[in-house]
Amino acid sequence: MDLLYIGNYMFKKVYKTFLGLPSSSNEFFYKYLSAFCHVRILGEPLKSDLTADNLVEIDSEHFSVRIIPPNRSPQDIIKNDRDVKKALYEEISKADAIILKPLSRKGIMAIKIAERLKKPYMIEMTGDIHNALKQNPSILKRMYAPILYSKIKRAIKNAPYGLYVSKDYLQSQFPINGKMCGCSDVVLLKSDASVLENRFRRIETQSEREYVELALIGFYQGLMKGVDTAIRALSRLPKNYRLHILGNGTEENRKKWLEYGEKLGVTDRIFFPKPLPSSEAVLHWLDTVDAFVLPTRSEGFGRCVAEAMSRGCPCFATDICTMPELLPRECLHSLGDDSALAEQILKVMSDPEEAKKYASVNFEKAKEYDFDVLKQRRDLFLADFKKYCEEVKQ
Repeated sequence: MDLLYIGNYMFKKVYKTFLGLPSSSNEFFYKYLSAFCHVRILGEPLKSDLTADNLVEIDSEHFSVRIIPPNRSPQDIIKNDRDVKKALYEEISKADAIILKPLSRKGIMAIKIAERLKKPYMIEMTGDIHNALKQNPSILKRMYAPILYSKIKRAIKNAPYGLYVSKDYLQSQFPINGKMCGCSDVVLLKSDASVLENRFRRIETQSEREYVELALIGFYQGLMKGVDTAIRALSRLPKNYRLHILGNGTEENRKKWLEYGEKLGVTDRIFFPKPLPSSEAVLHWLDTVDAFVLPTRSEGFGRCVAEAMSRGCPCFATDICTMPELLPRECLHSLGDDSALAEQILKVMSDPEEAKKYASVNFEKAKEYDFDVLKQRRDLFLADFKKYCEEVKQ
């Protein structure tokens, strides 16, 4: 049985080959092959302001991609809504099993069409769009947040299956009447005691190195990942602290943040490493930094935090959404509070024993998200969903 996956992931077609961002590469979709033979992905075109330099090729043997127009903004709705609806009807009508992201106009449309055509579907919840919109600089989007939230809750209410990346948070915000499974989509390497030993050695020799390296992972287009908060916190820290921002963005975005840093006198301590092609590469990169920060304004699960925890990094994040599921209370700060963030970083990183304590706490906590543990839970849930799809088809 094949699977139709409906989301907002972006792709670019080059001749007969499809390319995607590392966050939506083969690695992300392979997990569905435990239950389904092939995955048909409905995606959107790569935004014009995103560089294609770091895209990765999609495995054409197991996955096929169809790019359909976006219908998120008012302009896109006017221009593309009819074409999007037509494409959804075409794909859903011939599908035997569907997984869809409901946190968009397209997702809500897909649910209505699937229910109308009596097609079995599962929702996949990977973020809190309600909270994200409430933090948006646009007053219109903030006003629209409760309206969209109400629409999504009504649309998903009767979903037969729901796969959530959080343990409890997203389930409480977006409940369904059907079966729910909490299972993160993070991909971690097998826990190895040598990882923590290496982290301890790095902490113990920190005074021998010139700089304390802080890391932040995420899109840096806009304010959502809290890059502004991280830079302000950096300006409060001693001059031997540096910030590395790993993610996707444009040269214009980087210039904007460097100019922001210049006003605070920290431009020479802000770096943008080249995006990495896989989760494994990111994990090994995290071994070269001293601490991880994510002063995010909204987060579905926080894969990058779990990745950093699995490498024994002391981590600091905003006290919102799923972050309290991951980190100790004393490593969380209020939204936008750069002063508290800087204070927490300095307190932990100035004391090797404190740094080792949180490295150990995070390393042990990350074992809850071990690949094999998550895979077993997800595989069982997908197998149950597949059985349901087969029963509906009969």
